[in-house]
Amino acid sequence: MNVEETAVAESSDSEVLDGLRDDAVTGELVTALGEARRWNARITGLVAVAEKRGLARKQGYPTTTEWLMALSGEPAAACRSKVAVAEALEQMPETKKAFAAGDLSESRVKVLAQAQALAPDQFAQDETTLVAQVAAAPSRQVPTVLATWKRSTDPQAAETEAERLHQLRALHISKTWPGMVHLSGDLDPASALEVLPIIQMLAEPANLDPADQRTPAQARADALVEVCRRYTQTSQTGKRNPARVLVTIPWNTLSAGKGIVDTEAGPISGNTVRRLTCDATIARVLLDPESAPIEMGRATRVIPDHIRRLLELRDQGCTHPGCDMPATWCDAHHIIHWADGGTTDLPNLRLLCTRHHTAVHEQDSYHRRE
Repeated sequence: MNVEETAVAESSDSEVLDGLRDDAVTGELVTALGEARRWNARITGLVAVAEKRGLARKQGYPTTTEWLMALSGEPAAACRSKVAVAEALEQMPETKKAFAAGDLSESRVKVLAQAQALAPDQFAQDETTLVAQVAAAPSRQVPTVLATWKRSTDPQAAETEAERLHQLRALHISKTWPGMVHLSGDLDPASALEVLPIIQMLAEPANLDPADQRTPAQARADALVEVCRRYTQTSQTGKRNPARVLVTIPWNTLSAGKGIVDTEAGPISGNTVRRLTCDATIARVLLDPESAPIEMGRATRVIPDHIRRLLELRDQGCTHPGCDMPATWCDAHHIIHWADGGTTDLPNLRLLCTRHHTAVHEQDSYHRRE
Protein backbone atom coordinates (compact mmCIF):
# COMPACT_ATOMS: atom_id res chain seq x y z
CA MET A 1 0.00 0.00 0.00
CA ASN A 2 1.48 3.38 -0.96
CA VAL A 3 1.37 6.55 1.12
CA GLU A 4 -1.77 7.87 -0.54
CA GLU A 5 -3.62 4.57 -0.03
CA THR A 6 -2.53 4.47 3.62
CA ALA A 7 -3.90 7.96 4.22
CA VAL A 8 -7.21 6.98 2.64
CA ALA A 9 -7.38 3.81 4.74
CA GLU A 10 -6.69 5.73 7.95
CA SER A 11 -9.29 8.33 7.06
CA SER A 12 -11.85 5.63 6.34
CA ASP A 13 -11.17 3.86 9.63
CA SER A 14 -11.55 7.14 11.53
CA GLU A 15 -14.87 7.75 9.80
CA VAL A 16 -16.04 4.23 10.70
CA LEU A 17 -15.17 4.77 14.36
CA ASP A 18 -16.88 8.16 14.41
CA GLY A 19 -20.01 6.53 13.00
CA LEU A 20 -20.32 3.83 15.67
CA ARG A 21 -23.27 3.84 18.06
CA ASP A 22 -22.48 4.32 21.77
CA ASP A 23 -22.98 0.64 22.62
CA ALA A 24 -20.85 -0.35 19.63
CA VAL A 25 -18.02 1.90 20.83
CA THR A 26 -18.05 0.06 24.16
CA GLY A 27 -18.05 -3.32 22.46
CA GLU A 28 -15.25 -2.37 20.08
CA LEU A 29 -13.16 -1.05 22.95
CA VAL A 30 -13.62 -4.22 25.02
CA THR A 31 -12.54 -6.28 22.01
CA ALA A 32 -9.54 -4.06 21.35
CA LEU A 33 -8.45 -4.22 25.00
CA GLY A 34 -8.59 -8.00 24.89
CA GLU A 35 -6.49 -8.04 21.72
CA ALA A 36 -4.03 -5.64 23.31
CA ARG A 37 -3.65 -7.96 26.32
CA ARG A 38 -3.03 -10.93 24.05
CA TRP A 39 -0.44 -9.01 22.03
CA ASN A 40 1.24 -7.90 25.25
CA ALA A 41 1.40 -11.52 26.34
CA ARG A 42 2.94 -12.51 23.01
CA ILE A 43 5.56 -9.75 23.27
CA THR A 44 6.35 -10.83 26.83
CA GLY A 45 6.70 -14.44 25.68
CA LEU A 46 9.14 -13.44 22.95
CA VAL A 47 11.15 -11.43 25.46
CA ALA A 48 11.33 -14.51 27.70
CA VAL A 49 12.63 -16.61 24.79
CA ALA A 50 15.21 -13.95 23.97
CA GLU A 51 16.32 -13.87 27.61
CA LYS A 52 16.73 -17.67 27.78
CA ARG A 53 18.73 -17.75 24.54
CA GLY A 54 20.88 -14.77 25.43
CA LEU A 55 19.96 -12.98 22.21
CA ALA A 56 20.89 -9.58 23.64
CA ARG A 57 24.55 -10.50 24.13
CA LYS A 58 24.67 -12.36 20.83
CA GLN A 59 23.61 -9.14 19.12
CA GLY A 60 26.02 -6.93 21.06
CA TYR A 61 23.80 -5.61 23.87
CA PRO A 62 24.83 -5.90 27.54
CA THR A 63 21.30 -6.66 28.79
CA THR A 64 17.94 -7.76 27.46
CA THR A 65 16.51 -4.43 28.61
CA GLU A 66 18.88 -2.47 26.36
CA TRP A 67 18.22 -4.88 23.50
CA LEU A 68 14.48 -4.33 23.89
CA MET A 69 14.96 -0.56 24.06
CA ALA A 70 16.79 -0.67 20.73
CA LEU A 71 14.12 -2.83 19.07
CA SER A 72 11.03 -1.16 20.48
CA GLY A 73 12.18 2.42 20.84
CA GLU A 74 10.57 2.47 24.29
CA PRO A 75 12.25 4.05 27.35
CA ALA A 76 14.28 2.08 29.90
CA ALA A 77 11.55 1.93 32.57
CA ALA A 78 9.01 0.31 30.23
CA CYS A 79 11.50 -2.21 28.85
CA ARG A 80 12.85 -3.09 32.30
CA SER A 81 9.32 -3.82 33.47
CA LYS A 82 8.61 -6.00 30.44
CA VAL A 83 11.74 -8.09 31.05
CA ALA A 84 10.89 -8.54 34.74
CA VAL A 85 7.38 -9.80 33.89
CA ALA A 86 8.78 -12.16 31.27
CA GLU A 87 11.18 -13.69 33.79
CA ALA A 88 8.51 -14.08 36.49
CA LEU A 89 6.02 -15.81 34.16
CA GLU A 90 8.43 -18.70 33.62
CA GLN A 91 7.48 -19.85 37.15
CA MET A 92 3.75 -19.09 36.77
CA PRO A 93 2.14 -21.42 34.18
CA GLU A 94 -1.53 -20.64 34.99
CA THR A 95 -0.89 -16.91 35.04
CA LYS A 96 0.96 -17.19 31.75
CA LYS A 97 -1.96 -19.06 30.21
CA ALA A 98 -4.52 -16.49 31.39
CA PHE A 99 -2.31 -13.66 30.15
CA ALA A 100 -2.00 -15.25 26.72
CA ALA A 101 -5.78 -15.70 26.57
CA GLY A 102 -6.34 -12.00 27.27
CA ASP A 103 -7.97 -12.66 30.65
CA LEU A 104 -5.33 -10.74 32.61
CA SER A 105 -3.83 -7.32 32.03
CA GLU A 106 -0.10 -6.82 32.41
CA SER A 107 -0.63 -4.79 35.60
CA ARG A 108 -2.47 -7.73 37.23
CA VAL A 109 0.24 -10.10 36.08
CA LYS A 110 2.78 -7.88 37.84
CA VAL A 111 0.82 -8.05 41.10
CA LEU A 112 0.58 -11.83 40.85
CA ALA A 113 4.31 -11.99 40.15
CA GLN A 114 4.98 -10.08 43.36
CA ALA A 115 2.85 -12.59 45.29
CA GLN A 116 4.71 -15.49 43.68
CA ALA A 117 8.06 -13.97 44.66
CA LEU A 118 6.97 -13.70 48.30
CA ALA A 119 5.67 -17.29 48.67
CA PRO A 120 6.64 -19.45 45.64
CA ASP A 121 5.56 -22.84 47.05
CA GLN A 122 2.17 -21.72 48.33
CA PHE A 123 1.55 -19.73 45.15
CA ALA A 124 2.19 -22.82 43.04
CA GLN A 125 -0.51 -24.70 44.98
CA ASP A 126 -3.09 -21.91 44.79
CA GLU A 127 -2.24 -20.33 41.44
CA THR A 128 -5.32 -21.51 39.53
CA THR A 129 -7.78 -20.19 42.14
CA LEU A 130 -5.83 -17.03 42.71
CA VAL A 131 -5.60 -16.20 39.01
CA ALA A 132 -9.37 -16.62 38.65
CA GLN A 133 -10.01 -14.34 41.64
CA VAL A 134 -7.61 -11.64 40.44
CA ALA A 135 -9.02 -11.77 36.91
CA ALA A 136 -12.59 -11.28 38.18
CA ALA A 137 -11.91 -8.68 40.89
CA PRO A 138 -12.50 -4.94 40.32
CA SER A 139 -9.21 -3.08 40.13
CA ARG A 140 -9.44 -1.60 43.63
CA GLN A 141 -10.02 -5.02 45.20
CA VAL A 142 -7.03 -6.79 43.65
CA PRO A 143 -4.62 -5.88 46.51
CA THR A 144 -7.23 -7.06 49.04
CA VAL A 145 -7.60 -10.41 47.25
CA LEU A 146 -3.88 -11.03 47.48
CA ALA A 147 -3.61 -9.83 51.10
CA THR A 148 -6.45 -12.15 52.10
CA TRP A 149 -4.76 -15.05 50.33
CA LYS A 150 -1.51 -14.46 52.20
CA ARG A 151 -3.18 -14.31 55.60
CA SER A 152 -5.45 -17.32 55.06
CA THR A 153 -2.79 -19.65 53.69
CA ASP A 154 -0.20 -19.06 56.41
CA PRO A 155 -0.66 -16.24 58.95
CA GLN A 156 2.89 -16.55 60.22
CA ALA A 157 4.28 -16.53 56.72
CA ALA A 158 2.10 -13.52 55.92
CA GLU A 159 3.78 -11.63 58.75
CA THR A 160 7.19 -12.69 57.48
CA GLU A 161 6.26 -11.71 53.95
CA ALA A 162 5.12 -8.29 55.15
CA GLU A 163 8.61 -7.81 56.53
CA ARG A 164 10.11 -9.03 53.26
CA LEU A 165 8.21 -6.36 51.35
CA HIS A 166 11.00 -4.07 52.46
CA GLN A 167 13.34 -6.05 50.22
CA LEU A 168 11.17 -5.27 47.20
CA ARG A 169 11.47 -1.51 47.57
CA ALA A 170 12.90 0.13 44.47
CA LEU A 171 13.27 3.50 42.80
CA HIS A 172 14.15 3.80 39.11
CA ILE A 173 15.31 7.10 37.64
CA SER A 174 15.82 7.68 33.91
CA LYS A 175 15.84 10.54 31.45
CA THR A 176 13.01 10.82 28.94
CA TRP A 177 13.09 12.07 25.35
CA PRO A 178 11.37 15.40 26.10
CA GLY A 179 14.17 16.22 28.57
CA MET A 180 12.33 15.34 31.79
CA VAL A 181 13.54 12.87 34.43
CA HIS A 182 11.18 9.91 34.98
CA LEU A 183 10.81 8.36 38.44
CA SER A 184 9.05 5.06 39.09
CA GLY A 185 9.22 2.65 41.95
CA ASP A 186 7.64 0.93 44.92
CA LEU A 187 7.64 1.52 48.67
CA ASP A 188 6.88 -1.09 51.28
CA PRO A 189 3.97 -0.11 53.58
CA ALA A 190 6.23 0.89 56.47
CA SER A 191 8.21 3.23 54.25
CA ALA A 192 5.01 4.60 52.74
CA LEU A 193 3.86 5.57 56.23
CA GLU A 194 6.90 7.83 56.43
CA VAL A 195 6.53 9.30 52.93
CA LEU A 196 2.83 9.66 52.18
CA PRO A 197 1.85 11.95 55.10
CA ILE A 198 4.63 14.39 54.18
CA ILE A 199 3.70 14.44 50.49
CA GLN A 200 0.02 14.87 51.41
CA MET A 201 0.82 17.64 53.87
CA LEU A 202 2.68 19.60 51.18
CA ALA A 203 0.47 18.74 48.22
CA GLU A 204 -3.15 18.13 49.26
CA PRO A 205 -5.53 20.85 48.02
CA ALA A 206 -6.84 21.44 51.56
CA ASN A 207 -3.34 22.43 52.67
CA LEU A 208 -2.61 24.75 49.75
CA ASP A 209 -3.36 28.36 49.04
CA PRO A 210 -6.83 28.56 47.38
CA ALA A 211 -5.20 30.57 44.58
CA ASP A 212 -2.68 27.80 43.87
CA GLN A 213 -3.18 26.84 40.23
CA ARG A 214 -1.00 23.72 40.20
CA THR A 215 -2.49 20.34 39.32
CA PRO A 216 -2.39 17.62 42.01
CA ALA A 217 0.39 15.86 40.10
CA GLN A 218 2.43 19.06 39.89
CA ALA A 219 1.92 19.69 43.61
CA ARG A 220 3.14 16.16 44.46
CA ALA A 221 6.21 16.60 42.25
CA ASP A 222 6.97 19.93 43.93
CA ALA A 223 6.46 18.31 47.34
CA LEU A 224 9.12 15.69 46.62
CA VAL A 225 11.55 18.36 45.50
CA GLU A 226 10.77 20.44 48.59
CA VAL A 227 11.46 17.52 50.93
CA CYS A 228 14.84 16.89 49.30
CA ARG A 229 15.64 20.58 49.33
CA ARG A 230 14.85 20.91 53.02
CA TYR A 231 17.03 17.93 53.80
CA THR A 232 20.00 19.45 52.01
CA GLN A 233 19.51 22.80 53.70
CA THR A 234 19.13 21.68 57.30
CA SER A 235 21.10 19.09 59.25
CA GLN A 236 20.01 17.65 62.60
CA THR A 237 21.75 20.53 64.36
CA GLY A 238 19.79 23.09 62.37
CA LYS A 239 22.81 24.29 60.38
CA ARG A 240 22.19 24.91 56.69
CA ASN A 241 23.95 22.40 54.47
CA PRO A 242 23.40 23.36 50.81
CA ALA A 243 23.51 20.60 48.22
CA ARG A 244 26.65 20.34 46.13
CA VAL A 245 25.66 20.70 42.50
CA LEU A 246 28.23 21.57 39.84
CA VAL A 247 26.88 23.56 36.90
CA THR A 248 29.03 25.36 34.33
CA ILE A 249 27.26 28.53 33.24
CA PRO A 250 28.27 30.81 30.35
CA TRP A 251 28.47 34.38 31.67
CA ASN A 252 26.13 35.77 29.00
CA THR A 253 23.42 33.27 30.06
CA LEU A 254 23.80 34.22 33.71
CA SER A 255 23.77 37.96 33.09
CA ALA A 256 20.91 37.95 30.57
CA GLY A 257 18.80 35.22 32.14
CA LYS A 258 18.17 33.77 28.69
CA GLY A 259 19.24 30.62 26.90
CA ILE A 260 19.69 27.04 28.03
CA VAL A 261 22.33 25.42 30.23
CA ASP A 262 22.95 21.67 29.98
CA THR A 263 23.31 19.87 33.31
CA GLU A 264 23.73 16.25 34.32
CA ALA A 265 19.98 15.99 34.95
CA GLY A 266 19.00 17.78 31.73
CA PRO A 267 18.66 21.30 30.29
CA ILE A 268 17.61 24.22 32.51
CA SER A 269 16.61 27.74 31.51
CA GLY A 270 18.53 30.96 32.04
CA ASN A 271 15.89 32.15 34.54
CA THR A 272 16.38 28.97 36.57
CA VAL A 273 20.14 29.54 36.49
CA ARG A 274 19.70 33.02 37.92
CA ARG A 275 17.45 31.67 40.69
CA LEU A 276 19.91 28.91 41.62
CA THR A 277 22.80 31.35 41.70
CA CYS A 278 21.05 33.84 44.01
CA ASP A 279 22.87 32.00 46.81
CA ALA A 280 25.56 29.61 45.61
CA THR A 281 29.27 28.95 45.59
CA ILE A 282 30.75 30.61 42.52
CA ALA A 283 34.13 30.07 40.87
CA ARG A 284 35.50 31.69 37.71
CA VAL A 285 36.66 29.20 35.05
CA LEU A 286 38.77 30.16 32.03
CA LEU A 287 38.41 28.11 28.86
CA ASP A 288 40.78 27.72 25.92
CA PRO A 289 39.59 28.21 22.29
CA GLU A 290 38.45 24.54 22.25
CA SER A 291 36.31 25.15 25.38
CA ALA A 292 38.60 23.05 27.61
CA PRO A 293 39.04 24.47 31.16
CA ILE A 294 42.55 25.80 31.78
CA GLU A 295 42.19 27.78 35.01
CA MET A 296 39.76 27.85 37.91
CA GLY A 297 39.55 30.69 40.40
CA ARG A 298 38.85 30.43 44.10
CA ALA A 299 35.31 29.33 45.00
CA THR A 300 33.40 31.77 47.20
CA ARG A 301 29.92 31.90 48.69
CA VAL A 302 27.69 34.57 47.17
CA ILE A 303 25.96 35.09 50.53
CA PRO A 304 28.29 34.61 53.53
CA ASP A 305 26.96 32.68 56.52
CA HIS A 306 26.88 35.71 58.81
CA ILE A 307 24.67 37.66 56.36
CA ARG A 308 22.42 34.61 55.95
CA ARG A 309 21.94 34.45 59.73
CA LEU A 310 21.08 38.13 59.89
CA LEU A 311 18.64 37.68 57.00
CA GLU A 312 16.86 34.84 58.83
CA LEU A 313 16.63 36.89 62.00
CA ARG A 314 15.17 39.86 60.12
CA ASP A 315 12.69 38.13 57.76
CA GLN A 316 11.74 35.11 59.95
CA GLY A 317 10.45 33.29 56.86
CA CYS A 318 9.25 33.71 53.28
CA THR A 319 8.46 37.37 52.64
CA HIS A 320 5.81 36.71 50.00
CA PRO A 321 2.38 37.90 51.26
CA GLY A 322 0.52 35.13 53.07
CA CYS A 323 3.34 32.56 52.94
CA ASP A 324 4.40 31.02 56.27
CA MET A 325 7.38 28.93 55.10
CA PRO A 326 10.05 28.95 57.87
CA ALA A 327 13.29 30.84 57.33
CA THR A 328 15.53 27.74 57.30
CA TRP A 329 13.55 26.35 54.36
CA CYS A 330 13.77 29.52 52.26
CA ASP A 331 16.13 30.76 49.55
CA ALA A 332 18.06 34.00 49.89
CA HIS A 333 16.96 36.10 46.92
CA HIS A 334 18.86 39.05 45.47
CA ILE A 335 16.27 41.72 44.57
CA ILE A 336 18.80 43.02 42.04
CA HIS A 337 20.80 39.98 40.96
CA TRP A 338 24.50 40.14 41.79
CA ALA A 339 25.26 39.40 38.10
CA ASP A 340 23.50 42.70 37.31
CA GLY A 341 25.57 44.58 39.87
CA GLY A 342 23.30 44.00 42.85
CA THR A 343 24.97 44.10 46.25
CA THR A 344 25.03 41.21 48.69
CA ASP A 345 23.79 43.06 51.73
CA LEU A 346 20.56 43.04 53.73
CA PRO A 347 18.73 45.84 51.87
CA ASN A 348 19.11 43.89 48.60
CA LEU A 349 18.19 40.47 50.02
CA ARG A 350 14.87 38.81 50.88
CA LEU A 351 13.91 35.31 51.97
CA LEU A 352 11.56 33.46 49.59
CA CYS A 353 10.36 29.87 49.56
CA THR A 354 11.22 27.88 46.45
CA ARG A 355 7.80 28.32 44.84
CA HIS A 356 7.72 32.09 45.28
CA HIS A 357 11.41 32.43 44.44
CA THR A 358 10.72 30.65 41.15
CA ALA A 359 7.73 32.91 40.49
CA VAL A 360 9.81 36.03 41.09
CA HIS A 361 12.43 34.99 38.55
CA GLU A 362 9.82 33.92 36.01
CA GLN A 363 7.66 37.03 36.38
CA ASP A 364 10.26 39.67 37.35
CA SER A 365 7.91 40.80 40.09
CA TYR A 366 8.16 40.91 43.83
CA HIS A 367 5.66 41.70 46.56
CA ARG A 368 7.01 42.23 50.02
CA ARG A 369 5.06 40.77 52.93
CA GLU A 370 3.28 43.47 54.93
